[in-house]
Amino acid sequence: MTTCTPDRPILRVYVAPGCLSCRTALRVVDAVRQHRPAQPVEVIDVAEDSNQPLPPGVVGTPTYLLGKRVVSMGNPDLAELLDQLDTALNSVDDE
Repeated sequence: MTTCTPDRPILRVYVAPGCLSCRTALRVVDAVRQHRPAQPVEVIDVAEDSNQPLPPGVVGTPTYLLGKRVVSMGNPDLAELLDQLDTALNSVDDE
């Protein structure tokens, strides 16, 4: 399990078995880990964690949450996602 660092909210990606778009989501997660190695990322398989209630906003897969905020329903463009991660980091630095 990935823990949240003080300056970086966790990027959680909700996936499900049999979801074709979720295969792409796993490739996006790998790319995020390559481009932003300090970014905490957690992949949550909704079938494996079926006893846990889904957070608000998670109504399908793949869904990307940054902290508690939905940043994408479906797969985002990698450059846009990286920009959102950088913006989130910079907004914490500014506070």
